[in-house]
Amino acid sequence: MALPPDPVPDKVESAAPQPVSDEPWTAQEARRVLWKVDLLLMPVLTFSYGLQFYDKFVFSSGALFGLLADLQLQTPVPGTNTMSTLRYSTATAAFYWGYIIGVLPIALLLQRLPVAKALSALIFVWGVIVILTPTVNSYPGAVVQRFFLGLVESAVSPGFVLVSSMWYTRAELPLRLGIWYSATGLFTIFSGLINYGIGSASLTAPLSGWKYMYLFAGSVTLLWSAVLLLLLPDSPASSHRWFSEKERRILIGRMRGNLGGADSRRLKWAQVREAAGDWKVWLMGAMGAAIYVCNGGVTAFGSLIIKSFGYSSLRSIVLQTPGGATTCVAIYISGWLASRFPNIRCLLLALTCLPVMVGALVIWQASWSVPGVALFGYYLLPIFGAPYVLLLALASNNIGGGTKKACATGAVFIGYNVGNIIGPYLVNTAQAPEKYRTTWISIVVVMCFTVVASLILRIAWARENRRRDALPAPVRDEHEGTEKVGEQTGRTETDFDSADGIMHVEKDLTDWENAAFRYSL
Repeated sequence: MALPPDPVPDKVESAAPQPVSDEPWTAQEARRVLWKVDLLLMPVLTFSYGLQFYDKFVFSSGALFGLLADLQLQTPVPGTNTMSTLRYSTATAAFYWGYIIGVLPIALLLQRLPVAKALSALIFVWGVIVILTPTVNSYPGAVVQRFFLGLVESAVSPGFVLVSSMWYTRAELPLRLGIWYSATGLFTIFSGLINYGIGSASLTAPLSGWKYMYLFAGSVTLLWSAVLLLLLPDSPASSHRWFSEKERRILIGRMRGNLGGADSRRLKWAQVREAAGDWKVWLMGAMGAAIYVCNGGVTAFGSLIIKSFGYSSLRSIVLQTPGGATTCVAIYISGWLASRFPNIRCLLLALTCLPVMVGALVIWQASWSVPGVALFGYYLLPIFGAPYVLLLALASNNIGGGTKKACATGAVFIGYNVGNIIGPYLVNTAQAPEKYRTTWISIVVVMCFTVVASLILRIAWARENRRRDALPAPVRDEHEGTEKVGEQTGRTETDFDSADGIMHVEKDLTDWENAAFRYSL
């Protein structure tokens, strides 16, 4: 039976699910549909995620163009000739306090709402906050602005993981997560060039340079919220504008055994309790925190640290851009390897931490009399994006059940925020004569923790896979709809149905409940 031409409104709960047609398709057709998905989603998600990063980069660049003085974010240290950046660190951290409060509730809310429409609305609100930032004129105002900006932007990362989990299989997911997450690197390059131009032009303008940067960023974000609403479907089952009926059947059918409830819009408290009792979810959250401690020295204080090497303010902004290239290259290579070769993701995660440690040690131990050496070390630091993408892929692939998956990705993003809150306080500009010693020691320590934790996860998941492999094959109940409907698709008649524009897959079982679930290593 064909899919309904239009999704049934969410409030109509009595509508009977319509089973997906069993008409077979070829591997070539499936590849063509995947290519269409990539052409639609990857540019949209990448640009959207880049805008989120750009907001934070503007705060760093603005520190060189009047923001610290205008918002009283720098204060003199009594008895010395140095200035304290404690207020700047607090304002930086305020963004992540808002993020950490909003990320889990919004992740669960996005599971219940049409995700594209909800994301578009939230991006519009965040654009309004950004474009109004030049009206802020005090330290408390800066903290409040950053808090609410973080609260709204907390929808983006979990929302994009949810969207990616709806459209891509477990094998395809690491590379696609890497593509849109690489926007942090791409927009480092883009932001550096744009902010350099705005900063140069503002030297003779009536407003401080940082205000023009925020006006530009807010305008682009507001425009993009409308574009996102137009382009992004809520789910494969409701993607009538972009995909034919047969293509939607392929989209739904190829997710068999992969989705794990990512598009189930029912909140299940049992799965919340299961996530809370799964130590691996907590460990992945701690790993997210450890990885993003590195960000304090890369994004929030990056321009100030490079300036300490002996460069001017304008040149410091431009010299941040190569770090974006190392981020992209590391993410693309590790994402491709993770998609190409099975069961190497935990090992890749550990390996990609090593260049970050080398970069921290080079900056700390090398002589700054030749600033190019310190710059080389600095350009290795942004590689921390690669282990974070692999961590997101592990959290998405190795957790089953829609609500449990939302909790697991929420835990990783909470860790992300904890790391971002801690990171700025580990950078003290008064330590510039000591080469920011505390910053680099901290990065080495947290990367060592991440390496050990990734190996622990690999061992635990490998043991569980072996235990499940040794179990007897389950007895299948005829009344549960287990008979195969076609060799070419490998679907079963009750694996998929479409109602309310939602896909319902495999009864939304968690990885603990589904004995057939196997963990990616």
